[in-house]
Amino acid sequence: MAQIACLTKRYSTFEQLGAAFNPTAAARLPNNIDKAFNSDTPTILLVSDTYGREKAIKWIEIHINSIDLYAQVKNDLDEDARNEMANLILSHYSFLKLPEFMLFVARFKLGIYGRFYGSFDPLVLMEALKKFQVDRNIELERIRLQNAQREIEERAAQIPEGYNSWTWYQETKRLAEAGDPDAIERLKPPKR
Repeated sequence: MAQIACLTKRYSTFEQLGAAFNPTAAARLPNNIDKAFNSDTPTILLVSDTYGREKAIKWIEIHINSIDLYAQVKNDLDEDARNEMANLILSHYSFLKLPEFMLFVARFKLGIYGRFYGSFDPLVLMEALKKFQVDRNIELERIRLQNAQREIEERAAQIPEGYNSWTWYQETKRLAEAGDPDAIERLKPPKR
């Protein structure tokens, strides 16, 4: 409930949300991957819970349609197939944040996850979304490791005057062995 209240405070209507997370904005995401994965933005599921399932499906369809328009294939995806695909995406990939799905669309348009040959092929798109999910997991792990490294470096940077990194580590280790709770805490690896 708190997430819904927070979302409606930020975007009081679905139209405001749609304007902020539109296909044009997706074109900037491939150059800003951290924004896609690290942003405090809603998931597709939260959009569905907040504005209704049909609005979430409509948002997905808009992005699918942007691929269809971009690809300019002879046989477009018909409305029923587009709706079914959007429903499947909502059911299976609702954990994705809106910018993550938009990044997928942008990467698909860049040809990273395949292409259509002559007609819009829903199976090609769904296979591409599975590949994106694998890439997403790798990116999230990379970000987690970077954040953990940054935390380690920040803790290490807090070296008291008169010590260098090695002598401070040795002193912290000695204090931890003597039972000093602060020293024990400083030697713990960063939280996952």
